[in-house]
Amino acid sequence: MIVFAAKVSVKKVVAGVLVVGAVALGVAVLAPAAAETVSASAAQGEVELDSKLKTNEQRVALLESYGWQVDPEPRSEREVQIPKTFDETYQAYNAIQLEQGLDLVPYQGKRATLYTYELTEYPTGEEGVTANLLIRRNRLIAADISSAESDGFVHGITEFPENGDIQKEDTAGETADGA
Repeated sequence: MIVFAAKVSVKKVVAGVLVVGAVALGVAVLAPAAAETVSASAAQGEVELDSKLKTNEQRVALLESYGWQVDPEPRSEREVQIPKTFDETYQAYNAIQLEQGLDLVPYQGKRATLYTYELTEYPTGEEGVTANLLIRRNRLIAADISSAESDGFVHGITEFPENGDIQKEDTAGETADGA
């Protein structure tokens, strides 16, 4: 049998109670603020870009949470290789990703799955606009809305343009695999 003996003074007990009380008070003060942050984004209906996206329903829900109405079945699903080094086009595409809190740099040289969804409507009335989600290991690593027209555009999914309020890009219709 093992016996532990400890000499505890009143000062140590009081100090321990004060430490536990301070920790409990800190949790009580910080917890409502964290809950308000979570409920504010939930109230807006936005799914976080760093959420796990294992199913088609989760991918569609992500797009819809940012206001995009899409055909629920992907137009295409294919595996792509992200280049080991980025040319100007990929640097411009990654700049779009950085603006919405994503970054392709850690995935250079890696393979990912590109899901392309047809938008059912676009604010400018343009036809043939698609939403592209690039996913690696169930994590979103890039996302864009693009038009394949010769004078098309590419922008992030978090950017919802007002009528006619979209910038034309030189990377017209290019997605993460350069298509």
